[in-house]
Amino acid sequence: MTDLKSVNYKNVSFWLVWLALTITAAYLLYDYVIKNTGFMPAQPIQFSHKVHSGDFGMKCLFCHSSAENSEFSEIPTTYSCMVCHIALKNTSELIKPLNVSYDSLKPIVWKRVYRVPDFTKFNHKVHINSLIDCSTCHGEVEKMEKIFQFRPITMSWCIDCHRYPEKYVVPARDISGIFTAGINIDSLHLYKKKYYSNVKPAYGMWLSDNYESEYLKGVVSPRVFSRANENCSVCHY
Repeated sequence: MTDLKSVNYKNVSFWLVWLALTITAAYLLYDYVIKNTGFMPAQPIQFSHKVHSGDFGMKCLFCHSSAENSEFSEIPTTYSCMVCHIALKNTSELIKPLNVSYDSLKPIVWKRVYRVPDFTKFNHKVHINSLIDCSTCHGEVEKMEKIFQFRPITMSWCIDCHRYPEKYVVPARDISGIFTAGINIDSLHLYKKKYYSNVKPAYGMWLSDNYESEYLKGVVSPRVFSRANENCSVCHY
């Protein structure tokens, strides 16, 4: 005779396991397919941003110059790389693909890390001209050996940043090359304290007392980030 309690327990166990697997699958789908954070594709050249930007101090806009004046931020061409590497053209295996590309006139096919749908527009120029640092979306690239997707770049994340910039926005840093200029950090500190001391919450590290903070270097004038436009046409046009 079948034990009904045993059958019920088996049914309950089955559905609990099924529910757990479904929730796990849904989370992984959202995290890795929709959010895509942490995505790190293998590239044709082992290019280290940590070496170029972190160790040698190359500004973001030195290679990605169009980000300041265009909707799109271009991937540097082989010729852009050879501006420096023409003098370093050697037999190293790491740089061999670059030499081959230069000699054969065939472009390097880099694998895209950040991608938005065709019906969505992200205007780099607008954000850069608003003194929003590259690391706001891309993270501290100067510390990355390999580039990976730092932010989810989903509609909900972008809207959240537009509504609450204090949660995400990092003011322009010197390493990004955004409107850098020789300024007196002490004078800037006194100015911003006088006019923005009552602003709460502080945006990024804007009200930091740390004079030497990298978040203060290179900023031409004090600025407080405000809520951005949330109209559909801002991104969908």
